Amino acid sequence: MFRLQPKSLATKLIAVTGGTIALVLIASNYLLISQSSDRVQSLILDEANSQARSIASDVSGAIGELVSSARTSAAIIGKAHENGTLDRKQVIDLLKVNVEQNPAAYGSWYAAEKDSFDGKSAEYVGNKEFAGDKNGTFNPYWTKDKTGTIQFTPFESDYEGAWYALAAKSGKGAMTPPYQESTTGESTSMSSIGYPVYSSGKLIGVAGADVKLSTLAERVAQIKPFGSGRVLLLTQTGKWLVPPRPELAMQDYEGTGLDTVKEAIASNKPGFVADLSFDDNEPFDRIVYPVALPDVNATWVVLVDVPRSVIGAPVRDQTYMMIAGGVIVLAVVLLGLWIAVRNYVQRPLAGLVGDVARLGRGDYAEPVSGQDRTDETGEVAKALEGFRHQLADTKRLEAEADAQRQMTETERGRSEAERQASSALQRDIVSRLGEGLARLSSGELSYRLSGEFPGEYAKLKSDFNSAMGSLEETIRTVNSSVYSITNGTNEISNGAADLSHRTEQQAASLEETAAALDELTSQVNSSADNARVAAQSVSSASDDAAKSGEVVQKAIAAMKGIERSSGEISNIIGVIDEIAFQTNLLALNAGVEAARAGEAGKGFAVVAQEVRELAQRSANAAKEIKNLINASETQVRDGVDLVGRAGNALEKIAQQVMQINGLIRQISSSASEQAVGLKEINSAVNQMDQVTQQNAAMVEETTAASVALNEEARTLQSLVARFRTGQTAMAAQPQRTAQAMAPAATAPRPAPSRSIPQVVGNTALAQDEWEEF
Repeated sequence: MFRLQPKSLATKLIAVTGGTIALVLIASNYLLISQSSDRVQSLILDEANSQARSIASDVSGAIGELVSSARTSAAIIGKAHENGTLDRKQVIDLLKVNVEQNPAAYGSWYAAEKDSFDGKSAEYVGNKEFAGDKNGTFNPYWTKDKTGTIQFTPFESDYEGAWYALAAKSGKGAMTPPYQESTTGESTSMSSIGYPVYSSGKLIGVAGADVKLSTLAERVAQIKPFGSGRVLLLTQTGKWLVPPRPELAMQDYEGTGLDTVKEAIASNKPGFVADLSFDDNEPFDRIVYPVALPDVNATWVVLVDVPRSVIGAPVRDQTYMMIAGGVIVLAVVLLGLWIAVRNYVQRPLAGLVGDVARLGRGDYAEPVSGQDRTDETGEVAKALEGFRHQLADTKRLEAEADAQRQMTETERGRSEAERQASSALQRDIVSRLGEGLARLSSGELSYRLSGEFPGEYAKLKSDFNSAMGSLEETIRTVNSSVYSITNGTNEISNGAADLSHRTEQQAASLEETAAALDELTSQVNSSADNARVAAQSVSSASDDAAKSGEVVQKAIAAMKGIERSSGEISNIIGVIDEIAFQTNLLALNAGVEAARAGEAGKGFAVVAQEVRELAQRSANAAKEIKNLINASETQVRDGVDLVGRAGNALEKIAQQVMQINGLIRQISSSASEQAVGLKEINSAVNQMDQVTQQNAAMVEETTAASVALNEEARTLQSLVARFRTGQTAMAAQPQRTAQAMAPAATAPRPAPSRSIPQVVGNTALAQDEWEEF
């Protein structure tokens, strides 16, 4: 019987396969569930949007009825007042009909401008029957109480109130934000819709209707989308009309989604707010849908809250079904895998395990079973059979290895005795060498190793004594050189400080020179630019003068053409004069002939007389035209002469302008060359200034380096003084001399901070080299 063992290969194979299948099922189910969740959420949100749209349409329709009523009342009152067919009693009756016929109306009213309705305000002062206020102004108001009874309650004028001012100032329909109405004695939350009333183009008042917001709120609050959802309502100012809690009524909307609500009111654009929670209730999503109230320039907002459970319930049912199916599939797969593992894995492996256990006990006589199989188990059995033969050979070789091991142990004992003797000698040599190094560390360079160093250790004694002698000679030489280094660094430091001071003064002078040259260069550049601009202006004037000369030449040519035309017209006038003269002669001859003809020629004589008079008038007109042409010809001749003189003057001006242009161009060229020269001089001075500044910085660095070198020389002298040689007294004398001279040295100038790391680094390197040496 096959049994699952926690650590067996079959159990692991089934566990891994089952786990893999379970992961695949979980991943696929998760993908399907997430897609289903998205689809369900999309469908539910679409349905919520549809319901929000329907609710918005209902709210807009309810308000639209009042808007239509107020607009109609304003139109009727204005038209009737314009025609003079409406009095106060008729307006009061009209407003009463609006309240009676419109179930959504809480009140209907009219507020007249002062002395604008009938001019009888003085007669109706305090007359409530005809809606006269304390000034007699006409202000009728019909309202419904809690029982639905209609009553008449006139009110006092308030032209600054929103219910009046919005419509009166805008000149069109308007709806006020919610407010508390107290005229009727009841504190009622309401909103007013008003329309201006015009008569003959003049504002005479505002007519309107009131909506009781509590009634509308109750209708909206009764709507329960998806069973457990809710519908909320906001006014155009973002205040709760249908709040989630009663105490929030007429309070501002606050918290998550405020920006979405403001955008919906401002741009009439729907919005969506996800994953909200309120009063420890279940989470929900909120649909923000604007309601554009008709013709009153106001936008309310409908909020539809969709509980997350509405979306989660179908998804949860589908999840349970998919989990149950996955468990069944997994159980079937594991059962098939269990049968396959039992027949193809467990039984062959059990035989191999038995053979391996037998080989482990040292029984190599029987062959391994299962070598006839063609799968991986058969390959393992064949390999195990070869391993059985190797184990048999290994058992034979172990006896030979034991004998060899005994010989090795004997040789190792002899080597250990020799090693202990060598170790004792080495400890003695190390002890004596350690004493020499201890003397060296304390500064005693005159110490030498003594005694016998056997064998190869003799060279170690010789090398140590030689190194101590060389080190003693070196320290002695260094000690004598420190004094010279200290004096040299003091002199270098003093000279570098003086050089740094002089270089700084030179750099300051060069900097002032460079600044002066910069100012002079800028002035010369400005002069060159001004000369260039002047040259361009003169060149433009020269071109204009040349063009003016061409215009004058054209004018002269036009005048000469006019003069020629005048001469030709004079010739034509002369011809006309001759024609008139000949016509006059012919008419005279015709009159003579008509006189000769007697009665028969009287009519012809009249015609001849008319022709003669016409010829005479033509001659007179031709003479007048000729006189005018002659006068015009004289004026044209004078104009030609004047234009010619103007052309000559313009030519002279153009020549002089060209000369001025040449001179200014030469001045501009010379100024430009001077500016280029000054720029080169300025560049050279600036370069010298930079080099001088660099030199000053280098001198400061050199001063700092010499100061640091002096300090390091003193440090080196103090370090070398630690060593005791045969000539310690001689080395101490220069040290005392240097210490006596050190206070007399001139204090160097402080080195720039940028050079200190380099000097300190070099000093540290030198000190490390000495210690290493």
